[in-house]
Amino acid sequence: MLPLLATVSTGTLVGILLIVDAGLSNLAQNSQQAKNHNACVYTIMNIPANQRPGSIELNGMAGAVRYCNGG
Repeated sequence: MLPLLATVSTGTLVGILLIVDAGLSNLAQNSQQAKNHNACVYTIMNIPANQRPGSIELNGMAGAVRYCNGG
């Protein structure tokens, strides 16, 4: 009986660790995506008006966010 309980316990711990690892990986990916998006918004907002491509219609930060989102 004891070997069976040990096996189940070990399997459960491994499963929990895999779930935690996947969650941390997703958080890291989301963090990097947010960092890239913020850098895009900052760059777009700091382009001088006379150097912007015609496709960028800025209305403050909302326009920069829209552009960086692909809209």
